[in-house]
Amino acid sequence: MDNLPELRLRPGLLDTVRYAAAMWEFQLLHFDHERARAEGLDRAIVQGPLLGTYLARLLDGAGRLEHLAWRNHAVVPVDTDLVCGGTLDGGEARLWIRDGAGTTVVSGSARVRP
Repeated sequence: MDNLPELRLRPGLLDTVRYAAAMWEFQLLHFDHERARAEGLDRAIVQGPLLGTYLARLLDGAGRLEHLAWRNHAVVPVDTDLVCGGTLDGGEARLWIRDGAGTTVVSGSARVRP
């Protein structure tokens, strides 16, 4: 079993706007703080699928990605420090994203083929 190199990120508003533009997914609570506050949040939040792309980035160079699944456990506000990591055993990966407090906000699994 090998540990994957950690990926440290701090997704901001520009990241969520770019992702929204690429995916044609313009839910305002991902890049409008006032709209997010109206929904009971402190500030805009990172899209769940964008967090999934961070997990895929962990596997860059590990082989051909055949399957990726993840579960969002918590809302991630923009400008949150994140650490992405995991392990790779054969072709099976266990993945996670933790916030600055060490709380796992996303967990996932993947299968890669060399």
